[in-house]
Amino acid sequence: MTGVAMLAMSGTALAADSDEIMSRLAELEGEWMLLDENGEVTDIVGSTFRVTSSGSTLMERMFPDSPDGYEMLNVYHVDGDRVLMTHYCSAGNQPRLNAISTDEDRLRWEMESITNLNDPGDDHMHQAEFVFHGDGRLTTHWNSMSDGELSDETATFELQRRQ
Repeated sequence: MTGVAMLAMSGTALAADSDEIMSRLAELEGEWMLLDENGEVTDIVGSTFRVTSSGSTLMERMFPDSPDGYEMLNVYHVDGDRVLMTHYCSAGNQPRLNAISTDEDRLRWEMESITNLNDPGDDHMHQAEFVFHGDGRLTTHWNSMSDGELSDETATFELQRRQ
């Protein structure tokens, strides 16, 4: 059984939106390469996605085996009628973001809670957006918050599915 089918079967009380979101996320399973500023594929793995836990969870390793120690882990799962991502950040905190579907090609995430934040004003990931291009490309945008203000800078990663 495929990960997508298993995710769709992973509970009878799932809302249609959470089913659709998890199915869309499960389609990311595999290895994704970073693109350079010219849109060319590099030899750097940006993310790997794997469906796990009997199909109920998607695990993403960002910058896997990064030599500079910046590998991060995102875990996606259904919680009732919503989909959550816990972002295990290289900063040592763990924001939990709730998925908000904006349209069929975009998925927006908003932070709802965080663990291991030493001070409420400390920098942490607060928002994200995934753009599904439909041609084996994915763009992710990440926004942090510090001292109660969203950063003016967005970390953007352009990814291409490894062939």
